[in-house]
Formats: sequence, C-alpha cells, structure tokens
Amino acid sequence: MKPRGSGYVVGVWRLVTLLAMLWVSVGFAHASVDSRIEFSGNIAVPRAVQEFAWRVIKTRCNYQSYEHDQRSFWAYNVKTSRSGTGVAYSFHVVSDLRWKKTDPLSTIDMTVVDDGSIRLTSLKSTFVVCESPQS
Repeated sequence: MKPRGSGYVVGVWRLVTLLAMLWVSVGFAHASVDSRIEFSGNIAVPRAVQEFAWRVIKTRCNYQSYEHDQRSFWAYNVKTSRSGTGVAYSFHVVSDLRWKKTDPLSTIDMTVVDDGSIRLTSLKSTFVVCESPQS
C-alpha cells in the first residue's frame, strides 16, 4: 500500500472547501428574489417581511442608488416574538462593498411587525444614515 502524500491532503481539503461553500449557498437559497437581504434558509421570516425590510433599506437609508447593486446585505441575529395579534421580527443587517473591504461595515437594526399589515417599528444604523419611523 502506497502512503498518502500531501497531494491527497490537498485534494481532500479542496473537496471539503467545495462542500462547505455548497452548503452555505444552499442555506441562503431561500431568500426572496425581491429582497437583496440574505436571510439564512433555516430562519422563518416570511417573504413579505423580507421584501418590506428591503424596501425600508432602499427608501429610508441614504445609500446611493448604484450601491444597492454593489453592496451585499446579510441578516443575522433574527428574533421573533408575539406582540398582540401579530409577530415582531427583530434583526440586524450588515452591509459591505464586495470590492472595497477597507470601508467599515454598515449595520442596520430593525424591527418589523406583521399583524395583518406590515409596519416598521424600530430602525437604527451605523455608518449609514437611516430615517427612523418616528421621523
């Protein structure tokens, strides 16, 4: 039996890396086409809430229109809670320019309530100015 050399290790490492990338892309595959915010596939945020959150970012945060296509938007730390007759979704969105990693990440914290009509109840941000719902 021939001993396995460094070529075998490199091949296994490439396979593991490829499988990890595939697993991550499948996890985010459930994101809505109308929302540029990537939610993990195992988080139960309705598409309507995801699309509303994207409209909030487009209309209330002062990104330039071309930045919407250049930036990536990732939702994390999603929390759901019952509020009266509806459900409140609180989450953080981090955004960066894919090609300019030296700029600081902008973060947006938002709470959206779905009680038959979807509405924004809280909006805070860093490194980007967003108009809060009380304005």
